[in-house]
Amino acid sequence: MSRAAGFLSLSERSFREPLVSAEDIVAGVSARLDRVERLFRESLASPVAIVDEIGDFVATGGGKRVRPILHLLSADLCGYRGPHDVVLGTVLEFIHSATLIHDDVIDAAETRRGRPSAHHRWGNTVTVLFGDYLYAKAMAMALSAGSLRVMERLAWITLRMTEGEMIQTRYAGRLDLSMPEYLDLIERKTAVLFGGCCELAGILAGVDPDAEEALREYGLHIGLAFQIVDDILDFTGTTEVMGKPIASDLREGKATLPVLDLLAGGSTRGYALAARIVAGDAGVDEREELTSLLRGSGALDRAASRAREHAAVAVSRLERFPDGPAKRALAAVPDLLIARNR
Repeated sequence: MSRAAGFLSLSERSFREPLVSAEDIVAGVSARLDRVERLFRESLASPVAIVDEIGDFVATGGGKRVRPILHLLSADLCGYRGPHDVVLGTVLEFIHSATLIHDDVIDAAETRRGRPSAHHRWGNTVTVLFGDYLYAKAMAMALSAGSLRVMERLAWITLRMTEGEMIQTRYAGRLDLSMPEYLDLIERKTAVLFGGCCELAGILAGVDPDAEEALREYGLHIGLAFQIVDDILDFTGTTEVMGKPIASDLREGKATLPVLDLLAGGSTRGYALAARIVAGDAGVDEREELTSLLRGSGALDRAASRAREHAAVAVSRLERFPDGPAKRALAAVPDLLIARNR
């Protein structure tokens, strides 16, 4: 499977068909994306046997590399022509990988991308330490950009993401989250890193503060749309494609947007089913029944509509930038992200 195909897979569901292919979007940055991939793998190598072993496992784990792609496209949008976009693209993927490793430990997830999770293979203690190693490695690599501003933003991003992880532990099992609580959580856990991917490119290029903010908001709303689609796929995706069973997030105690929408409408049956899934007492039939309720009530469609709204806001933030291949690629990203099936 090509990197572009792995980055975005199209789906028919409730989203309109994208007009631009993933290959078209990635084409302009493919050479540098290959360099990110090589640097990612090289930087995971270590003379310490256990670090090298887990690093090889992470390096071969696949991934869409969405964040480096957004960073490289944003660098092109801003006219950046230096070497540091490849380095920061790799740094961003390191940070993302670290969060996935820590997430899996916290959620006690047995699989990641269709194979055993790192902590399932090596245990919690070593895996948590490896996640910490990735964060430290990312910051050490970022120093090569020679920008205090870059380091400050990376520190702010990782702090916000850590806060989000801590908040989520307090929300575990709750089925009564308000919309502001939900949006604040997914902004911290997911969207803030997307925003950073784009904002950091502007910092490298030395754009003005308004342009920096526009880039950050573009990425932020892309991230919000991305997470909402993840919420939808938790019920509409297949185990074969997603690499995890239906309603996995809910089984881990995470109340996602469609579920919150359904319960806000007063569905007593929906609440009973969701509570049983959170408690680990529900079988496949009950998880499928909840999916039918989400679909029949319109909760899935309303979530899809909200994802499209965030996508539209993201595209609007590109208006201040001149037309060109990078701008057109970034404008096409939202449609492909929300049409994915994994």
